[in-house]
Amino acid sequence: MNGFYLRFALAWLVSVGVGCTSAPVRYYTLTPPPDKALSASETTLAIDVRVVHTPPQLNRLELMVRTAPTQVTLLENERWASPVNDEIKDALRLELQRRSSRISELRPAFTKLTFDIDVQHLEAELGRHALLEVSWSATSSPTGQQSRGARVTTCSFQSDEKIPAGYAGMVEGYQREIAALADAIVAVLSSPASGIDASCH
Repeated sequence: MNGFYLRFALAWLVSVGVGCTSAPVRYYTLTPPPDKALSASETTLAIDVRVVHTPPQLNRLELMVRTAPTQVTLLENERWASPVNDEIKDALRLELQRRSSRISELRPAFTKLTFDIDVQHLEAELGRHALLEVSWSATSSPTGQQSRGARVTTCSFQSDEKIPAGYAGMVEGYQREIAALADAIVAVLSSPASGIDASCH
């Protein structure tokens, strides 16, 4: 009799295990779809983006949302496709590459641009807004020279984007903000005041 009940219990546990499935894990990226019109051979300007700082709470794969004035929630089943630093770096580099022809017109004597990005805030409230706040510096260098003749421009950027409900809408809001950051960078570099140790706010 004990053997019968044991077999029954084991069969029930197996059936429960088979019937229960865990919630799917969804992965998100800040990198927009590739631009088929973009050709790396169209420009000789090299663009390097380095994310030098992000808030410690972002250094994980789970997406984070603000759920109260003093509370944030990590979303176990909603994750970044790669570390946040890499997501920001790759997305911004692609957006700048899409604008490389405009940058080359502004900096014809320079063949390399290096950007250092310091992220102060990257957070969102679902269905309300997404906030991106960064400071950045751009170093433009002539061919074969990393220091002599280099020009440094520094600036800050903030965007508070209204977003729809849903995690995909949140990430799309971040994507729009990174595209806006790229536009702001190009606008700053085109300013007559931009140059050695120039800054803006």
